[in-house]
Amino acid sequence: MLARLLLAVALLYAPSAHSPRARAVFVYPRERSLFRRVFYTSHQRELLARVARAFHVERHEQVATADELFAIDVRDAKLLVISAHGDPFSMHLASRDVRTLDATARARLAAFFDALAPDATIVLQSCFTGRGFAHVVKEAAGPTRRVIAARGEVPWDGLEITSLAPFDATLHCDDGGRRWDCTLSLR
Repeated sequence: MLARLLLAVALLYAPSAHSPRARAVFVYPRERSLFRRVFYTSHQRELLARVARAFHVERHEQVATADELFAIDVRDAKLLVISAHGDPFSMHLASRDVRTLDATARARLAAFFDALAPDATIVLQSCFTGRGFAHVVKEAAGPTRRVIAARGEVPWDGLEITSLAPFDATLHCDDGGRRWDCTLSLR
């Protein structure tokens, strides 16, 4: 009787034990500063830990070039978070002064995003990309993928996860001490 009960319990929980968690890929830019870090902070570690409750998390650090970014395996990932400095037209992985991704990378972005899960969410964790570049990313990502970006300046702790399943996030911007929801969500 005990053996049957144990077998029944094992079979009951077997599907959940063997179902793989969705992949989440986090990309962090080159940051050499020891003080006043923006991307390698306790807030980011807490975000990763929270996402790891629902996803298999892969973290890529000190990514400085488009070639390095596009070499990352994002196959079937349901969440892609690209962190970088940004402006309305581009993202900067190596430094605040050098564009890494902009509209000229549209074809490479499309090929990169094609490897993602069809219903993936792409988060651009950078300042101002929601004012223009996010639309380039959305076009490259296709109609079934969602893009989340900021329309203003994001402080180091500006990304807030509001839901893990389905994934959702809010970006809070800080303009001269005034914090506001600056999230742009493109579906």
